[in-house]
Amino acid sequence: MFNDDIQGTAATVLAGLYGALKVQGLGPEALKDQRFVVCGAGSAGAGVIITIRDAIMARHGMSKEEAGELFNIVDADGLISKARRNLGELEELFEGLTSFAKSDTGLEGQSLLETVKSVKPTILIGLSGVGGLFSEDVLTAMGAGTDMPVIFPLSNPTSRAECTAADAQRCTGGRAIFASGSPYPDVEVDGKMVASSQCNNRYIFPGLALGAALGQTGQVTDRMVSRSAEALVELLSEEQLARRATFPDTEIREIGVHLAARVFQQAVEDKSSMHMNKEMYEHYEHGGFEELKSYIRAKMWLPNYRPLVHKD
Repeated sequence: MFNDDIQGTAATVLAGLYGALKVQGLGPEALKDQRFVVCGAGSAGAGVIITIRDAIMARHGMSKEEAGELFNIVDADGLISKARRNLGELEELFEGLTSFAKSDTGLEGQSLLETVKSVKPTILIGLSGVGGLFSEDVLTAMGAGTDMPVIFPLSNPTSRAECTAADAQRCTGGRAIFASGSPYPDVEVDGKMVASSQCNNRYIFPGLALGAALGQTGQVTDRMVSRSAEALVELLSEEQLARRATFPDTEIREIGVHLAARVFQQAVEDKSSMHMNKEMYEHYEHGGFEELKSYIRAKMWLPNYRPLVHKD
């Protein structure tokens, strides 16, 4: 069982963050050094936030409490602290929200702009569904607080996006690393085109599902989901990184092959199933990663249709 709305979206956002770090010349381990401001405390954002936190814990050696401290969650009533009166009600929408609520009760209800100015986040994520929430003042504060601000307005459709790519670049002096839920054109900065990446689930679910189904892994573990996010970033070229792209332009079928191979590799490392595809395992065991990819590629369905009517 794999829930794309929750696990697929979360893995795609995680991949985008790893891509943003790679643009800065940093590896996935640098995720533990980031400061997050996340707008939106509903069920849509819960999977994303928890997946990022769990990746920090699993891959980077932090405790649940330490990882949770990196996050600042803002909803319609401001920054959420443990003093929030309706925290129990919010917990029903966002299971685990209490662990992210700030212990400093004096911060309760602090506005988004105040939070950005005080926290100086390196990463700003929008999951609010409120169009234009990332105002000029908020974006300018992001630019003032860090050299290369990572700005991800992820709400759909375009009318609900927290900001546009053009606004993000204009207000940060053209230094933003941008990815959004809705598509935006690239932005010209000082004569060069800066990528406006789209954080789209299509990058993750085909390869993740293929690796699990073809590999007969028996389950889709959190480590397999996280591995798919890391695998996607491996495909970013130097040219794409120079444009600040956080997702690769590689043909989507090849992305699927690469991710499926990494997902199967993770399943093998975790020994997640006693009934794994033995033929697939033997290709990996005796031929290595590239041979595994060749096996997967050969098993993929090709949408080629024969003509129904013969033509002379």
